[in-house]
Amino acid sequence: MRVVHRVEVRGSAGEGPATWGQTAIRRALAALAPQDHQFNLVWGGPLDRPLPTAAAVEVVRALVERHDSLRTRMHARGDAFVQEICGVGTVEVVEERVDDLAAVAVRGARMRHELWGRRFDYATDLPVRAGLVTVDGAVHHTVLVVAHTALDGWGLPVLDADLTALAAGSAPPERAAWTPLDEAAWQTSHDGRRHDAAARARTLRTMRAAPVVVFPRGSADGEGPDSESAVREGRGDEGTEDGGAEAAARPRYRQTVLRSLRLGPAAERVAARWRTSTSGVLLAASCRALAAAAGRGDLALQVMVSNRFRPALADAVVTTAMEGLLHVDGLDAPFEEVGPRVWRAAMTAYRSAYYDKDLLRREAAADPTTAYDGTCWYNDRRGTGPDRTLRARPTRSRRLARADASDEQGGVTLTLHLVDAPDGGVDVVLTADAARLDDATAAFVVRDVERTVLAASRAPTPPSPRRAPRPAAPRAP
Repeated sequence: MRVVHRVEVRGSAGEGPATWGQTAIRRALAALAPQDHQFNLVWGGPLDRPLPTAAAVEVVRALVERHDSLRTRMHARGDAFVQEICGVGTVEVVEERVDDLAAVAVRGARMRHELWGRRFDYATDLPVRAGLVTVDGAVHHTVLVVAHTALDGWGLPVLDADLTALAAGSAPPERAAWTPLDEAAWQTSHDGRRHDAAARARTLRTMRAAPVVVFPRGSADGEGPDSESAVREGRGDEGTEDGGAEAAARPRYRQTVLRSLRLGPAAERVAARWRTSTSGVLLAASCRALAAAAGRGDLALQVMVSNRFRPALADAVVTTAMEGLLHVDGLDAPFEEVGPRVWRAAMTAYRSAYYDKDLLRREAAADPTTAYDGTCWYNDRRGTGPDRTLRARPTRSRRLARADASDEQGGVTLTLHLVDAPDGGVDVVLTADAARLDDATAAFVVRDVERTVLAASRAPTPPSPRRAPRPAAPRAP
C-alpha cells in the first residue's frame, strides 16, 4: 500500500541571481532534457534501527528547513537564471507499507529507482523528494533524492551527517557556510568579479594551448592497445554484442567498469613517496592512460573541481562544483616524471574552476584561437558513496564489466569517473563514445590506470629523491 505525505516546510525567503554553479548545471540539465533525471542525486538505504514513520517525516521536514538550497527554485529571466528561496513549500514523502521484513529490500530498491527516475520541474518543485518503506508503522528503508540544481556530490556528506543527527534526536552541528544567496552576493561583488576575470583569463590561455581534437571520430577500429588482455579477462555485462543487425543498432555510448581493491592502497603508497595526495596520483595515472589510448603525448581534460577548499564553501550545501580545464604534455614520459607535470597543470585548473561560465563561453566563441577539445571529462567522486546507477556491474569473479550506456551524454567523447565500490575499493568507470573509443581501447584505459599505480607503488624509494611535488589541493568531485 502506498501513502503520499505532502509535508509543508518553512524557512527564510529571498530571491537573487543564480550562482555560477547553479547556472552551469541548469544549462547542462536543459541540454539533457527529458533525460536530465540521470543527474539527480540519490542515497539512503536500510536503517540500522527502525524509526517511527512520523519521526522520519519530521526528519525530512527539519532537513529541508535547515538548508536553503533544498527550498530553492530556479527561474529563467531573459538569457539568465534567478534563484528563489521559498519561505513556504511542500515536499513529497512517499511511504510504501509492506507486510513483512522480507519485502523491504526489494521494495526499497524499486522505490529508489522510481524516485530517482522522475525529473524535477526546477521552476515549480522544491528540489527534494523522499521515500520510506515501512512495516507496522516503522521505517526500515529510506530514499532521498535531490535535484542537481540544489546540491553537488560533495554536499552529500554534510546532508548525511545532518540526517544522522536528526534521526538520533540530536541537533546537527553548527556550520558557518554560505547559503546560495550568500554565494551569489559574493560573486557579484567587486572581489567576486575580480576573481572571475582572473579565472577566465587563465582558462582562455589553457584553451589556446590545448589540442583541438584528442580522439578523432572514427578512430575506434576494434584493435585497441589492450585488446589481448581485454579478451583474456572476460567480457563482462555485454549488452548487445552479437554483431550483425544488433551491432549496427548498438547505442552510441558504452560503459566499461573496472573494480579494484588494490588501487586505493597503492595510490596511498605512491602519494606518500611523492608527498602529494592520492587524488593527484590517480589523476596523473588517468591522464597518462588516456593520452596513451589516443596515441599522443598531451591531453586536454575537463576536471570537475569541488571548490570546497574555499573556506566559505567547505561545508556548504550548494551546487558549487565546476569544471577546470587541464592541459598537460609530456605524458609519454616515465610515471615519476608525469606526476609533477600533472600536479602543476592541476593547480592551474583548480584555481581557475570557479567562474562565470556563460561569460567564458561568449569570450571563447569570439576568439578562434581558443578552439580546443573540451569533450573529455574526469570526475574523482571517491568519498561520496557507490554509484548505484551504473549499467555495467562488476562482480567478485569478474572485475571488468561492460554495458551499453544512455545516448544522452551531452555529446561528450568520454567521462572517466573514480567512485567508491559497493564492497570497498574503487570503481574506475569509463563511459565513452564507441565511435572514438572501442571496447578494447576502453578496457586498456581502465586497466592502465590500475597497473600504472600498482607498478609505481612497488618501485623502491630512492635514497636521494629529487624534489617532490607539493601537496595537491583537496580533490575535486
